[in-house]
Amino acid sequence: MAFDLRIYIIVGVFIIICIALMVFNFAIIYYGLGNAPLASKVKKWNTILYKQAMIIPGKKSSELKHQKLLLKKLSNADNLAAYSHVLQHIKREFPKAYSDYIDNCHATFLELANIYSRKSLIELTCYTYFVCHFPQVVDHTYVKLTDTLISFIEGSSVYCRANIICALCSIGNVQSVVNALRVINNESLFMHNQLLTNRLAHFAGDKDVLEEQLWNAGQHWNNNIFVSVIQFITLISNNYNEKFLTALQSPSYGTEVRAAFIRYYGKHAYEPVRPVLLEFIVSPTDTILAIEAISALTLYPSSDTITALKDALSSSRWQIRYSASTTLVALLDKPALLALLQGEDSYIREIIDYMLERKDILQSTVPLPVRQKEMEGKGVTV
Repeated sequence: MAFDLRIYIIVGVFIIICIALMVFNFAIIYYGLGNAPLASKVKKWNTILYKQAMIIPGKKSSELKHQKLLLKKLSNADNLAAYSHVLQHIKREFPKAYSDYIDNCHATFLELANIYSRKSLIELTCYTYFVCHFPQVVDHTYVKLTDTLISFIEGSSVYCRANIICALCSIGNVQSVVNALRVINNESLFMHNQLLTNRLAHFAGDKDVLEEQLWNAGQHWNNNIFVSVIQFITLISNNYNEKFLTALQSPSYGTEVRAAFIRYYGKHAYEPVRPVLLEFIVSPTDTILAIEAISALTLYPSSDTITALKDALSSSRWQIRYSASTTLVALLDKPALLALLQGEDSYIREIIDYMLERKDILQSTVPLPVRQKEMEGKGVTV
């Protein structure tokens, strides 16, 4: 059979190129060549901040020369990244010096906000990321910087919005966070509720005041933001038992919001809510709410709860059956679970058996008659 030499040449060249690319990438990773420009900038900022601004006794970090240098250099996003890298080390190693330094730089950072507002969206996102990690406000006062950050929200990307909320929460002013969420809400801008919840959870100011204002404005929020508010309250407070119970029973709220209310009671036990949770299981009109209620009932052990969960094991919806078995395994002791395994309902035996195996309970128990029969039916001697 004749072979075309050109095929071998093409394959050989291809292999050589692949090897060359692998060697190149290895060199970049091993020797750090890809970070060389950044490393050079970091080294320069390290010298400037440690020797000129931070370490030398009596050296005023707020001196005009230093602030002019910051304004000139930090208008470049690469320099801002290198500056942030060094500043992070100073923040960790010299917290008092960092605090004094950052206060004196407030006017400069505010001017940088105006500069970056005229730059690309990517560069603006870099600036908001910087403010998020290095807030320039002490005592959580409401200053012009927060208004400037809020003005960036319209037309911003998802990443930029997340950084803006992070920055406002780091600054710690309640009204600025509320105002920012109103802009996001009124402009119908997207922000994942879990991401927003995480940002709110790191609020640096008075969280009790923030949760109160966010809840009081609840009728104005869209479902996404309202779910975030409920999740935020769930993380930090147990003072909304009665308010949430009233809201949970209101059909005016959608499934996502009511599910968030139920999850609150899965974290904070409140006995008056138990009949309401049971109703979601006994008469399941919404699968999601039924699943959330079943999960929350882990905190509400009672004969009624166990009965409702056992009945749910026969539901026509597999999600409900699965959730009910999970909660039963969490609530019942071994003898009660083993009694279920010896019942007549084969499906209940199988799903409870599966859940027990997941928790490695059966490994320490005597083989059950049901399992013995199954093994013997397969020709295995037990």
